[in-house]
Amino acid sequence: MTTRNAFYDFFNRIGLSMMIICMLAMSCNNTKKKTLKTRLPDSSKTDSITKTQPTKRIITTKVDKPDTIRNIEATQMSEDAFQKAIISLQDSSLVVYGNIREDYRIFGYEKPDTNSRKLIFFSVFTTDVKGNPYRCPYGAYYASTDMINSEIKYLSNAGNFIKANFIKDKTVLSPIYILKDWVKFEEKN
Repeated sequence: MTTRNAFYDFFNRIGLSMMIICMLAMSCNNTKKKTLKTRLPDSSKTDSITKTQPTKRIITTKVDKPDTIRNIEATQMSEDAFQKAIISLQDSSLVVYGNIREDYRIFGYEKPDTNSRKLIFFSVFTTDVKGNPYRCPYGAYYASTDMINSEIKYLSNAGNFIKANFIKDKTVLSPIYILKDWVKFEEKN
C-alpha cells in the first residue's frame, strides 16, 4: 500500500466517522422544533403513517365597537350631524325622521343590553337597511313612517335605555329598549 493510498483510506474512514458523529450530535440537540405525531384514522388503511403538525399560535384581540358608530368609509358618521328619535309629548309615540343630511343608527333591543337581540333598526345608510342585514324581526327602516301599520310608544326609562312597546295592527308585540343617547323628548312650544 502506498503512502498516498494509506492517507486517503485513513482520511475516508475518519471523515466518514466525523460526519456521522456530527449528524448525530445535531439531531440530538434539536429541541427547538416541536412536532406532534398523530395516527391517521383506521379507515385510511395506513396505520403506520405519521403526520407532523407545526405548533400554532393564534393571537386574537377583541375590539368592542358600538353598533351605532361605524368606521367603514361609506357609513362613517359625523357627530356634528347626529339625529335622534323624538318622543312625542302628546301621545308618547317615538318618531324617527328620514333625513339624509343627518346621521343615525338606532337599534331597538330585546333587553336593556346592547348585546341582546336586535329587534328593530333605523338608519340613514342604505347598506344598513336594504335587505335587513342585521336580521331584525321587526325590520330595518330609514324612518318610522316606513313601518306599515306599526308604531313605537314610549313607556319608561330603564337605566341607559328607554323602554317602549312595539305595536303592530294595534296589538302590542313586545317591549323594545333603545339607548337614551339616541332619543330625546319633543320640545314644548
